[in-house]
Amino acid sequence: MVGIKATRALSGAPRDDVHAGAGGSTTGSGFVVDSRGVVVTNNHVIEGNDEFEVVLGDGTSLKATLIGRDSETDLAVLRVLGAKNLATVAWGNSDQVQVGEWAIAIGSPFGLGNSVSVGVISARNRDVQAGLYDDFLQTDAAINRGNSGGPLFNARGQVVGVNTAIVSPNGTQGGSVGVGFAVPANLARSIVADIVRTGAVQRGWIGARVRLLSLEERGVGPKGVLISDIARNSPAALAGLRVGDRLLSWAGQEVVDPRTLARLVASARPQSRVAVEALRGSQPIRVQMTIARLPAELSPPRGQAMPVVTVLGMVLRMATPADRPRLPAQVRVIITALDPFGPGKDQVTVGDGLLEVQGRSVASPQEARAALLEAARHRDGVVIRLYRNGQSIYRAIRPSRR
Repeated sequence: MVGIKATRALSGAPRDDVHAGAGGSTTGSGFVVDSRGVVVTNNHVIEGNDEFEVVLGDGTSLKATLIGRDSETDLAVLRVLGAKNLATVAWGNSDQVQVGEWAIAIGSPFGLGNSVSVGVISARNRDVQAGLYDDFLQTDAAINRGNSGGPLFNARGQVVGVNTAIVSPNGTQGGSVGVGFAVPANLARSIVADIVRTGAVQRGWIGARVRLLSLEERGVGPKGVLISDIARNSPAALAGLRVGDRLLSWAGQEVVDPRTLARLVASARPQSRVAVEALRGSQPIRVQMTIARLPAELSPPRGQAMPVVTVLGMVLRMATPADRPRLPAQVRVIITALDPFGPGKDQVTVGDGLLEVQGRSVASPQEARAALLEAARHRDGVVIRLYRNGQSIYRAIRPSRR
């Protein structure tokens, strides 16, 4: 186990009041998976920061850079600069973990480094509404502030999860009450491998939204999920699927709910082909779909620890000197990717500079996110000012209501 300290050299508001310390720093835990300095931690430990230190067990502090991050699974990967022969831990097989097995959490709760807590695996496949791909291991081993990103071991000393979240009666300040969650090792290992290899997650996308069937729609026979929306020119559209089709199976595996489909699609490699079975009315159909990469996904370029945030379906980053030939100095925030189903899909274009939210200038992605979320809580339409093709323009985004 190692400690993680992340600070922000670039201007902008702290990520939040809980994790922000003096100078906008955040702290957490991590673990080394490659002796050359590859370190796994949580995305929320490093998010919005651009300078990183890894603190070893003997107190040695080493500079690190961000290789990449994945907000959907709350994972991030750092590389320790100049590291050689660091002690590593071994991945275990989280698919073999059984409820009732011993679980050992190691981390730096409340800044107390190298702390160990012991419990059991309480449950598997937990969906805590944290993201599209929730599949957490639940444990009663104590997890507190500062444990985030640390390893969850089995009794054989193998990492079976990455400690990520807790349920606490008083929010993040309340501490452990024996309900903690860890990203399963098999999922984390795949995400980490993608990030180390390419700097980003290679996650599949088909451009279809689905929902559970209503009681009236279920009837008898195959259930599946109902396609409620399809993005233009997406893999689902190009394969011939339509809104109203009932999707039954994915590569021979039954689709029982939207969460199952989201995980199956995400695990498919871009450019691979998958057989999908569906019903159109009472007519069975079978299509071959070529998987694309999720458009709204973005990780910082290799070697560049750029603060990046996602809000209202937009991915935002800070402007850099390389952007200045096309963008003036007053543009501090750039929109780099869009959710094709998000509220800004028809109003915003990738590459736009974000100047203002409701008349308030924004100087960082974190500041922009805070302003957008605050405005969305009180308005049906959020007015933003953009810089596009040499002009300042206004657009209104209508946040979706759940």
